[in-house]
Amino acid sequence: MNIFRKTVIAAATLATIAVAAAAPAQAGSKNWKHGIGAGIGLGVGLGIAGAVLNSNRQTVYVQQPTYVYQPTCYYQQQQFIDAYGVIRIKNVQVCN
Repeated sequence: MNIFRKTVIAAATLATIAVAAAAPAQAGSKNWKHGIGAGIGLGVGLGIAGAVLNSNRQTVYVQQPTYVYQPTCYYQQQQFIDAYGVIRIKNVQVCN
């Protein structure tokens, strides 16, 4: 755990305890709605603590770009000697 996470957990715990301690305990009175604020504060504090504790790091794998080599092709005329000994010109595809 790093220092920031410990600080956030400590602050959330302190806030939860402070709200719970400040709420009056009126279990049997007709003003029972005063405890709703303490319950909301307790719920928010526990929610923050749970979110901090359950946050985990995700590993992201980045794929490097793949370069496809495409040769440069062109046509050129080349001379060749046929079976009868005659010099002829032929179009030939040449690729680098």
